[in-house]
Amino acid sequence: MTPSMTNPAYTLSLDIDDFRQSRVEQQPELTHDLVEGEICVRVDKIAMTANSISYGFAGKSGLIRYLDIYPASEGFANLPCWGYGDIVQSKHPDITIGDRIYGFLPIASHVTMVPGDISTGGFTDIRECRAVVPPFYNEYAFTKSEPGYAAEFEEAIMLFRPLFGTSFLMQSYCEDHDFYGATRIVVTSASAKTAMGFGYLMRKHFSGKIETIGLTSTKNKGFVESLDCYDVVMTYDEVGLIPVGPETLVFDVAGNEDVVTALHTRLGDTIPYSGAVGKTHWNAGAFGATRDLPGAKPVFWSAPDQIAVLRERIGSGAMMRQMGAAMIDFMMAASGWIKLSESHGPEAMAEKIRDMLDGEVGAEEGIILRP
Repeated sequence: MTPSMTNPAYTLSLDIDDFRQSRVEQQPELTHDLVEGEICVRVDKIAMTANSISYGFAGKSGLIRYLDIYPASEGFANLPCWGYGDIVQSKHPDITIGDRIYGFLPIASHVTMVPGDISTGGFTDIRECRAVVPPFYNEYAFTKSEPGYAAEFEEAIMLFRPLFGTSFLMQSYCEDHDFYGATRIVVTSASAKTAMGFGYLMRKHFSGKIETIGLTSTKNKGFVESLDCYDVVMTYDEVGLIPVGPETLVFDVAGNEDVVTALHTRLGDTIPYSGAVGKTHWNAGAFGATRDLPGAKPVFWSAPDQIAVLRERIGSGAMMRQMGAAMIDFMMAASGWIKLSESHGPEAMAEKIRDMLDGEVGAEEGIILRP
């Protein structure tokens, strides 16, 4: 299949100052005659999650340059998401037209890549613009080589695989640091998929040893309690009711400075570690805490750093096998929690992104975008 002239290539670019605003940019150069070594991938479907928006805010802040890997017009950004695409053109001798891939993709109809480090399992996009992010984000897997791959699981994989990978790495980090001596963990934005996965792993492996408290909004409390991923579920306005005493780790998935401040004010010096993981509360000011607070100084927790630690210790293959085995178990449980919704084409996708940013998407909804 080759790109159709009646359906020109485009990207859905978001306003860098307000992700609610977007515009469709025609990109005929994405389906031009390729130069030697290039391929063209048609983006089939991608998952839009709170993590996707967190990439955008982290990119704007300069923490990790996610918004630079798909260059956009001045004042706009191409937001990367995880999903599936098909290779529709190839000028690379080792890449076959028709192969399906999984990885980091833009909200666009097509994307041009330059494959390198090619193996039976996949390849890396080695374009210069990709060098600004950790290598993990530039790796693409051939579905034909993925252990246990089945087309009917694609939506669940898109929604949970990158997020659960973060959950898995959070657990690994905690174990590597012996939980900093703590016996309790507070996780904000408990309805976010990253937090769900982390809570699930903690309950599975450390129940009775490490207590987990999931913080969420009042409207999501019932849903979060139904997950059975946390020992205790509390709302943000109940932070003042958390018992003070046990050493407590804080993992902030919400990115809400006021919530972090409330937790540190309440728990003070009983917090030996406080890590910022994401930003699901998009309107809550700067990414990460900026105030002087009691307890350990909040820091940006980096999944790529933990990936590097595991790769050095056990190798990429063993890391991915362990993560994969844990993910399959989690997805079996999670499949009953999420209701899928699909948005087809740029107008519907833009509307769904606005709904998500405006808080009009339920915690149980799994958003799939189909460019």
